[in-house]
Amino acid sequence: MSGGAPSPLWFATRGAGTISLLLLTAVTVLGITGAVGWRTPLWPRFVTATLHRNLSLLAVALLVVHIATAVVDPFAHLGWRDAVVPVGGSYRPVWLGLGVLAVELLLAVAITSMLRAQLGHRAWRLVHWLSYLCWPLALVHGLGTGSDAREPWSVMLDAACAGAVLCAVLWRVAGARRVWLPVRTWMATSTLMGGLVLGAWAMNGPLSTGWAARAGTTLPAASAAPTPAVLRDTVDGTVATRDGVTVIALRDRRDPSLLVVIDSPTSPSGAPQIRITRGATTVCAAAATVGAAIDAACGTGRVHVDLSGGPAVVTGDLVAWGGAPLP
Repeated sequence: MSGGAPSPLWFATRGAGTISLLLLTAVTVLGITGAVGWRTPLWPRFVTATLHRNLSLLAVALLVVHIATAVVDPFAHLGWRDAVVPVGGSYRPVWLGLGVLAVELLLAVAITSMLRAQLGHRAWRLVHWLSYLCWPLALVHGLGTGSDAREPWSVMLDAACAGAVLCAVLWRVAGARRVWLPVRTWMATSTLMGGLVLGAWAMNGPLSTGWAARAGTTLPAASAAPTPAVLRDTVDGTVATRDGVTVIALRDRRDPSLLVVIDSPTSPSGAPQIRITRGATTVCAAAATVGAAIDAACGTGRVHVDLSGGPAVVTGDLVAWGGAPLP
C-alpha cells in the first residue's frame, strides 16, 4: 500500500532467514551422514566434507545478511544489542534469543574449525558437537518469530527440513552397530519423541491463532503506556485491489459484527485509512500507518493489527488499548 508497504529490507530478512534454514538443514544432514563415513563411487567422502564446509560458510554469510537487514529495518524495532545478546530482546524475546544462540554457536564452530590445527582434534570435536544444536534452535526461532510461519509453503518447508534431519538421525542410529542395542533404542525413541513434541508445540503455538500477541510482538511506542489492552482478538480477511485502490477487509472471529477495513490512499499525497464498524455503527475512522502491521489512533486510544499471510488472504491479531472504543 502506498506510503506504507513493507520495505525491501523486510523481504530480505525473511528470504535470508528461510534460505539459511535450508542450508543449515543440509549441513546438519551432511554432518550426520558424513560422521558414519557414508560414500558411494559417485559421491566420495571428500566431496561430502567439502560440500559440508562450503554450505556452512554460505549459511554464515546469509545469517549475517539476515541479522543486518533485521536490525536496519524499522518494523521490528531491533537494535544491535538484540542481535548479540540472547536475552531481553524487544521483539518476541524468547524466540529471538534462540536465534541469537544458534548464530553464536555456529560462529563458535566456524572459528574453531579455522583454528583446528592450533586447538587439536579433541578440542575441535568437542566444540563441533555444538553445531547439532544450531539446527533445532534455528528451526524453533524461525517458527517463533517468522511472519510467514502459518503460510502453507512455510509449513511444508519446515516439515521437510524436520523430516530430513529426523530420517538422517534414525539412519545413523540404525547403522551404529557397535553401539549397545538399548542405547540405540533409547536414541531412536528420544529422536521420535522430540519430533512429536516439536510438532505439537508448533500446532499449538506458532501455527495457531493469536501467536503474535503471545510471542511478545512489539507494539508501537504508544503501547508502552500502562493502560492494559481492552481488546485482543483474531481477525481474518482478504486483500483486493480495484482501480488502483488496495482494500484489506478483516472480520473479528469472536465478534463477527466487528469489521476492520483498511484502504490505500487514492492520491500519492494521501495516507491509508482504517475504518472499524460494528454492524451499522462506525467505531473508528482514522489515518493509519500500514506496513507489515497496521497502527492507528482511535478515539483516545490506539489500534494495532499484526498481519500475516497474503497475497489475497490474511489473518492477524487485533489489539486495542488506551481508551480505544472497542469493548
